[in-house]
Amino acid sequence: MNFIYSSDDVEIALKELGPGKGDSVYVTGNFGALGIHESRSKEGCLSGMLTSLVNTVAESGTIIVPTHSFSLCNSTEVFDCLSTPSERGPFTEYVRGHASSVRQFHPFASLSAFGSRAFQICSDTTRHAYGPNTPFDRLLDLDAWGVSVGMEARLTCSIVHHFEQLMAVPYRYTKEFIHPVCRDGETRGEPFYLFVCYQGCEIARDRNRKLFEALEMRGGLKSVSLGAGEVHAYRLRALWDVAKEMMSKDIYNWLESPPQTRPYRD
Repeated sequence: MNFIYSSDDVEIALKELGPGKGDSVYVTGNFGALGIHESRSKEGCLSGMLTSLVNTVAESGTIIVPTHSFSLCNSTEVFDCLSTPSERGPFTEYVRGHASSVRQFHPFASLSAFGSRAFQICSDTTRHAYGPNTPFDRLLDLDAWGVSVGMEARLTCSIVHHFEQLMAVPYRYTKEFIHPVCRDGETRGEPFYLFVCYQGCEIARDRNRKLFEALEMRGGLKSVSLGAGEVHAYRLRALWDVAKEMMSKDIYNWLESPPQTRPYRD
């Protein structure tokens, strides 16, 4: 069976989930899982989704998407904040390419924002992907929403790595990369940082299963049907409260089990 959904259906779903006027909403997922947009075109689907989101949060709200370009890591390919494409799906690239979009200056793990707080969220950030004074840090301050389209929320939750950095998990460390970037019309190598796992640590990730089970038990995760799939929403700060509590009790909570090999002990 072909499922056809409309932009009005998207707005109804978002209203039921909770985001509203003035909110900041971090959006990611697999839009194709919803079925067929009423426009029956890729452009119509992307523009319709953005319009529905903008209508939901109004002029005072902001839409944020991941626009990572991890393929550049350990390469000599120049990062251009204005033209390097997002590798996180067509909708994220659509938002990134919007004339009013603002992108975080990070060659590997940027976010892009559209709306009233776009500059506040994505400009003048540190050279880190996660941690203080990064877009994820600012989204927590704004009590932003996380919205996962067509995929389980636990599978689209990049902010969990921000939580890991804040909690100083032992199986990750900060690594410096000198990467060529285009800034002010000139190309030069600059330092940027990622919070990476130790090699040989043999960790097994649980894909945020325990974290989101706890969030759902507290009533912090909402889901509605849309087209052939579902859309899920939660407050990022509510997820942080759960993660902070769980990681305080067990620093390895993000993993299936504590790693057997721990190179960080050397």
